[in-house]
Amino acid sequence: MEDVTMVEDSPGLFEELSFTIIPNGLSEERLKKIETDIAASNGTIIPFDAPKGRIDRLKEVAYIVSETSDFPDYYRALDLLIHVVKPAWVEASLQAMKVKNPRTYSPDPALFMNEVVICCGNIPTGDKEAIEGGVLAMGGQIAPALSKQVTHLIALDLDDPRCQLAVSKRLQAMMVLPHWFDDCLKVGRRISERPYTLPDPEILIVEAGAIPSTRTSPQIRDATTPDPIHDSIPLMHTIHSEAPRAIKAFADKRLMFGDDLNLSSKLLNIFTGMIEAGGGSVTNKVTKADIYICNYREGPDYIKASQDGKDVGNLGWLYYLITHGVWTNPMRRMLHYPRPRRGIPGFEKYKVSISSYTGEARVYLENMVKASGAEFTKTFKQDNTHLITAHKNSEKCEAAAEWGVDVVNHLWLEDSYAKCREMPLTDNRYTYFPPRTNLGEILGQTEIDRDAMDKLFFPESRRPAKAVKAAVNVNVVPASSLPVRKEAHETVDHSSPVTDKTKRTKSTGNMQTPLPPRHLDGKENLTPGSRGAKDRALSKLHDAAPDIAQFEKEMKRKGGVIHGGRRRVEDENEDRSKKGKDRDSVASKRSIDEVDEDGEDEVTEDEVTEAPSRYKKAKKSKLTPIKFRMLVTKIERWIDNSEKESKDKARLRELGLFITDDFKKVDLVCAPQPVRTKKFIAALACAPTLVSTSYLDYALKHDKLPPAQKHLLEARDFEEANSIRLTEAVERAKQNKHRLLKDWTIFCTENVGGGFDTYKDIIEVNGGKCSLWKGRTTTVTASKRPLNTSDTEVSQNQEEDEGDILYLISDPDKKEFANWAKFRELAKKHDMNPRIVKTEWMLFVAMAQYVHWDPEWELSEDVVKAAK
Repeated sequence: MEDVTMVEDSPGLFEELSFTIIPNGLSEERLKKIETDIAASNGTIIPFDAPKGRIDRLKEVAYIVSETSDFPDYYRALDLLIHVVKPAWVEASLQAMKVKNPRTYSPDPALFMNEVVICCGNIPTGDKEAIEGGVLAMGGQIAPALSKQVTHLIALDLDDPRCQLAVSKRLQAMMVLPHWFDDCLKVGRRISERPYTLPDPEILIVEAGAIPSTRTSPQIRDATTPDPIHDSIPLMHTIHSEAPRAIKAFADKRLMFGDDLNLSSKLLNIFTGMIEAGGGSVTNKVTKADIYICNYREGPDYIKASQDGKDVGNLGWLYYLITHGVWTNPMRRMLHYPRPRRGIPGFEKYKVSISSYTGEARVYLENMVKASGAEFTKTFKQDNTHLITAHKNSEKCEAAAEWGVDVVNHLWLEDSYAKCREMPLTDNRYTYFPPRTNLGEILGQTEIDRDAMDKLFFPESRRPAKAVKAAVNVNVVPASSLPVRKEAHETVDHSSPVTDKTKRTKSTGNMQTPLPPRHLDGKENLTPGSRGAKDRALSKLHDAAPDIAQFEKEMKRKGGVIHGGRRRVEDENEDRSKKGKDRDSVASKRSIDEVDEDGEDEVTEDEVTEAPSRYKKAKKSKLTPIKFRMLVTKIERWIDNSEKESKDKARLRELGLFITDDFKKVDLVCAPQPVRTKKFIAALACAPTLVSTSYLDYALKHDKLPPAQKHLLEARDFEEANSIRLTEAVERAKQNKHRLLKDWTIFCTENVGGGFDTYKDIIEVNGGKCSLWKGRTTTVTASKRPLNTSDTEVSQNQEEDEGDILYLISDPDKKEFANWAKFRELAKKHDMNPRIVKTEWMLFVAMAQYVHWDPEWELSEDVVKAAK
């Protein structure tokens, strides 16, 4: 991008338009360049008053140029329908010789695709239309042809012609699967592209290993606690901090400290001295204050300051201003805003633990849990109600599944705190974990909900231009209003991303309409005062109607954005005899060299057809072949230490030992002692060798794998307690070969202890089928099992199977009596004998690897009543 072309070739482009530039985050050189470019195009610059941090002539401004939305007049500008754009908008408009759509350059954090320019490869037509519509709705841009401006190339494999062209031209666009956009939409945030990047997307690699940890999210730095005094955050070192060039945080500002801070006179004097040194002052009257500092969202001063539109924050926010010297919105970082005195209603009954978060991220979540009114526990126990985790690959998550504890991502806690009300777990956004993704990377991106604070704490707010809010709301499509999958726990089809037929919910309500592009062509190129804000918004709304309608149509389509069931264009003409060949599958794993940047001009659409038909693989460094697949459970060395876990697993992989969570295919199971966890019990169906933790200790210490026979698991106490000999069970598992429960259909109640999914996995790994029982006899079927005497290896472990017994796994609870009665009707209907059993029956069969029955395991109404 050449400066001469931008300035000299675009005279008059900004004629009659006025601009204010927010200097935060801009270097002196770039600031002057933006001012020069605007002036050269006949634009008017209204100066920004840096000491005050405000725009005095805001109503005269047409465009505010800012890197972020974090400046005092941001929300007031939205109320007045003033465009807020990033500096890149100025550069892009001058380069294109026309005013660009300001919405695609908005610094609004809700438009999480606003720096994305996508180009779609040879993907199904419906998926392409839906993805393009979604990117536009989230503030991104669409490129019909491949060019250097494209940031993301959406394709299924490297054989796509546009991928071939991007490689040959050494373009810097990231080549990702459509699944990336789908998962961004589900969580309402822009997540890392790493697991979705071609040629070897991690989400399609079964043996991908541990999910890598992330760096501390910049959104939570210096914002991890609402009460820094009691968290030992140093203060004195900030006294002599130099104020930044752009805004002196306390210049011409009057601050008031709330009584609930309980500050000592010494600390109050320190604060007062620093504020006065920065050009501000301290007052004890809220009507005279510009800033009000307090601990809790209560009291007449808090309400008055909030209603009058003053800046209200806590001590954590004050410390941030002192440290950085730049004004920031106290609602942007949630722990910078006063907390509710009694927490979030309903949270007082919860006990919350955290998994897979470390360092500042863990401190941030711990303090937010406490501020919400819930009890935080460092140790995860069976009486916990919630587990907040960045991904589900952890021991705590497995234990939570067994204990029936709700597993959620941090968005549930952040949204609940932002709105000061408990968000429902029925929203799949809070229980969805994108594959191979650490959600810690998007921590702290949620802001305090301004409208919720208005309604709950100061309902008679006199915030200006409130009536214009309806017009402003069209700027953003909230992530929560977007259609998402019905299933919270989706499994990835490792053979073909396109043929994944996972169902989605249809839209149940009208989606909020995104703000249309505000192209300033012709008569629209006028000063802001020439037309009313309402008329301007309504007159431009229809411009985006086709994109919006297409996006809503495609999102309602069965399968949603990517798994819509449509085939590639060339596949639609394939002969049906070739139906067995999956044309949409992701190509075999490839490796490409990093593409360097070159000076070539834009790639034209004509060049796409000239792409090479093949792409040569770059040489890969050879990896040690896998000798053993090991499943580990209850390993204390890695609890709450993901960094050590990642390093240890990498070293073990170099030795040929692959640590996996897939209990369907393992050679070794490692544990400190035999345990009744889902992973341990399910893995027994693989007939693994059971080893103690000393096996890992030896391997990591000596950098070689020891003989497993020297590190066998000591199981005497466990065997006596459970009446099982594990060595015999492993021998029977070798005979069974995952067929012990073949042709079995076992029913399980929804609220059974440990969770339905636990028993479903155990039954399925042994060859059976597990069906959820909700007492609906018309929706399920059952049939007698054939006694397979021809299969001698398995049949000897099924000798006690009577063939006509129908099992229901349940808990001894009076609430289940109605379900039991309906189950007996089902068995009678299919000429079978009902048997309602405790969970112990299933656990014994899976651990012992043979079918056995003990009358002690049977449940009935009389048994439950007698126990009570």
